[in-house]
Amino acid sequence: MSIAHRLRRSDVLLFLTALALGGIGVLAIYAAEADYRQLYAVNQALGLVAGLVGAVVLALLDYRWLGRHLTLVYGVTIVMLVAVLVAGFSVNGAQSWIGIGPFEVQPSEFAKPLSIVVLAGYVAENSFVHNMTFLKALGIMTVPVLLVLAQPDLGTAMVFGAIFVAVVFVGGARWHQLAGLFAAGCVAVYLAIKLRILEDYQIARLTSFLDPQSVPGVSYQVENSKMAIGSGGLMGKGLRSSGTLGDLGYLPEDRTDFIFSNLAEKVGFVGSLVVLILFFLLVWRMLHAATISCDRFGVLVAVGVATMLTFHALINVGMAMGMMPVTGLPLPFVSYGRSNLLVSMMSVGLVQSIVIQARLKSEGNPRT
Repeated sequence: MSIAHRLRRSDVLLFLTALALGGIGVLAIYAAEADYRQLYAVNQALGLVAGLVGAVVLALLDYRWLGRHLTLVYGVTIVMLVAVLVAGFSVNGAQSWIGIGPFEVQPSEFAKPLSIVVLAGYVAENSFVHNMTFLKALGIMTVPVLLVLAQPDLGTAMVFGAIFVAVVFVGGARWHQLAGLFAAGCVAVYLAIKLRILEDYQIARLTSFLDPQSVPGVSYQVENSKMAIGSGGLMGKGLRSSGTLGDLGYLPEDRTDFIFSNLAEKVGFVGSLVVLILFFLLVWRMLHAATISCDRFGVLVAVGVATMLTFHALINVGMAMGMMPVTGLPLPFVSYGRSNLLVSMMSVGLVQSIVIQARLKSEGNPRT
């Protein structure tokens, strides 16, 4: 079966939405950087191209192959996370990066979709009638979470938690199991604080949105972020405008953590709304993929990917508006960072594979 035939069965709107967000990200990074703007924008554009290639390759493959090799996928995930603890280097206080030749890679980004695949594969083949199924699923996710916390990267660990809840909920977890998870989570947080497993700065970042003034450094970031969003008005000051808070250096991490604030100042409420609508379309198409999937595994993978991207977007935008804790989670497709961009695009390709296989099966081509 030809490549063109398969690609014609893909969700074109899903691809176009992801590319539109990626293109906006390149423009936002170019507009955000007074110095080296061309270098950062070109790097991001190259990451977008690489991500598109990866997405197309994954879309053309049968996602069910991953479901048949869960042990291999899980092993790769754990090896990557252990490797970064052994041979990685720190950026902003977290040992999350590792050098591979001329490239700097963040393994925890790749671990998220790989963990989705493993968790979805296990849940798809087991019933939550037995509590042991729930506990084993929890164990599958706990190992990568602990390795991520060891970096330490609390924000990414939270993403794993959101993915787990969504996948097991859709997979049929019982309410008493979810209630037990919530209770255990509360106890774990309490013990982490009392035993000082969480550092003071981590606790401060998680609670700062409740009282920003209690943490001066975070307060400075959030207040300037909200000021930038508000100063953009309805239509914004323009992508090439000068004298914005970002240009003057008052908006920290304006190409990564707070890129939404910088973008809102440049393109205003209308432009920001367009970005949010694009994210809504993206998630909608992913959930649609879940509804047409030809098997339970595909349903859970699509839900997991949609949850991953939604959680990232909600936390990042909420952080910029002072409504969520400052965790350092990037805005998918938009924030600068080739690891996150590559993973976001390839995750779209994984969901496209689910769509293509479902449509081929409906046409009488169950095996491709």
